[in-house]
Amino acid sequence: MSSTDLASGRITLPHLRDLIGLRVRHQGTVCVIMEVLETPPCLILEPVSAGPQLNSAANIMANLHGHPGEYGVESRMVQVLTDDQTGLNDALLELEILD
Repeated sequence: MSSTDLASGRITLPHLRDLIGLRVRHQGTVCVIMEVLETPPCLILEPVSAGPQLNSAANIMANLHGHPGEYGVESRMVQVLTDDQTGLNDALLELEILD
């Protein structure tokens, strides 16, 4: 973050991208920050699977023909800013950083 960003209190996209890969606790679930969306600024979280659940049939998604084709992964979106863009979203502030 540049000194002008720090002085103004702004959060920049490159600063948020530094969070990718960080483990956090979101609503009691351990997640990894997988991506940052620019508009509106959001963190995309993916729950950390507990062992063999990753290969369970519950995670298999059907293709257009109804045949199992790929694994689906739950993702969560946490907005960075409030709706009026003037402060940090409560959901962001509630994230517990684990790393």
